[in-house]
Amino acid sequence: MHEKAGDFYEKMNVLDRALDSYVMGHAFRKAVELAKRAFPSHVVTLEEEWGDWLSSQKQLDQAIEHFVQAGVFNKAIESALSARKWNRAVQLVSSQKTEVARPYFK
Repeated sequence: MHEKAGDFYEKMNVLDRALDSYVMGHAFRKAVELAKRAFPSHVVTLEEEWGDWLSSQKQLDQAIEHFVQAGVFNKAIESALSARKWNRAVQLVSSQKTEVARPYFK
């Protein structure tokens, strides 16, 4: 219902309420699309929230990319390790500064 409410608010041009409704309904794709058009400063936060939600739903493969889009590389690395995506984890760790990557060298 929240996604439908977001669609309704978007058609009425009440974009802040539409964004809130999409997030409450976990319709993050629509929320990010709307944020890119109307609230560019919210995109990074929404990508991280989307990744957190995917992690909570045990969809770790998909969460990795949203964390990368948000620039939250620690969460992306942890998701890659939890999903047993070793190559992706190595790729993410190797692209980080030494002080960030140090805990993962083990």
